[in-house]
Amino acid sequence: MPTLPIVSCIEEIAVPRDTRSNGWNATIRCFVYSVPFTRMQQVVLSTDRKLAAEAVTLLMGLDREFKYARADWNQDRFRRLMRMRPKAVARLRRRWEKLNPLPRLPLRSLSRRYHANLACYLYEFKR
Repeated sequence: MPTLPIVSCIEEIAVPRDTRSNGWNATIRCFVYSVPFTRMQQVVLSTDRKLAAEAVTLLMGLDREFKYARADWNQDRFRRLMRMRPKAVARLRRRWEKLNPLPRLPLRSLSRRYHANLACYLYEFKR
């Protein structure tokens, strides 16, 4: 039976008791444990499930990019991402409906709420 090595490291900090020394000692101790495991069979997905998984991955990637765009205050990048997201959601819904049998977890609401200051970049104002 194959084994899986697991490394566990512990940092120990020793503070000297005498008042004359102002330093401290740090020691890192690492231990290796071997855990037996059985090999898992690779799951082969059907074509429609593969496409649905890719759509979920795309939507998760867009949501991750939203965080970076907000952190950078990059308005152009945020605006482009906000225009791409509804298309990715529509793709995911379309591919989710084609799955047979349907997954046990239902696809819930994929709507996303945006702050008004950020959402104003989506729409053109009529003056």
